Amino acid sequence: MDKPNIPDEIFLGGSKQYSWRTDCRVNGWLMVAVLMSGASDFFFAQQVRQLDVAWRTVIALAPFLVLPLWMRNLAQWIRGMDELHRRITLAAVLFTVSATFFFVLLWHRLEAAGFFEAICPGRKSWDIGTVGHEVLLLTFFYILGHTIFNRRFK
Repeated sequence: MDKPNIPDEIFLGGSKQYSWRTDCRVNGWLMVAVLMSGASDFFFAQQVRQLDVAWRTVIALAPFLVLPLWMRNLAQWIRGMDELHRRITLAAVLFTVSATFFFVLLWHRLEAAGFFEAICPGRKSWDIGTVGHEVLLLTFFYILGHTIFNRRFK
């Protein structure tokens, strides 16, 4: 019988159960999406702007076409957990997605209202629309949510 998956296997919080191999198996497609987004946004920004609109669209959508592959891996990994870990992880994931969605919408509203321009004049954009920014937010809120819900069940 296979041992059930444990959240600490992919949790970088210094756990002795952390497994780089398991983390890559579960989150590999997420890292591919982040690298694709970062490359198109930062490294190749000038080159991408010179391309035809069809190619720019493909490059802009490519990270989002890879994300369902990551979601499939994550769902399979969660299905392999025991009942308690699955419940904690699903609660943390729901909290993570909801909090990230709320934060990004709030951020865009504040930017549209000119809030960031008022507190830091001269900066043109405070956009957090890249996949890399979203992954950082998801990671932060997952750690927070996992900590909250894990304590709840102890």
